[in-house]
Amino acid sequence: MSDISIQTLLKEAEQLTKKEKIELVNFLAQQLETHSPKSVRNNLADFFQNSPLVGIDLDLSRHEDPDNRAVHL
Repeated sequence: MSDISIQTLLKEAEQLTKKEKIELVNFLAQQLETHSPKSVRNNLADFFQNSPLVGIDLDLSRHEDPDNRAVHL
């Protein structure tokens, strides 16, 4: 299917009946479910442990405003 251009696919899809379009959507949804990798739900700690930034010393502290600017709303 990767050899078919998007324009060709759309032209052919326009010629399908309503029932055929529904069947095509159901087929594609099933293909996505069976061929897409299942995402594993981790907790927040697991997310950060698996991050590529593990072990990097980042300074995430917030520095106070050096100019002591007041924000008028």
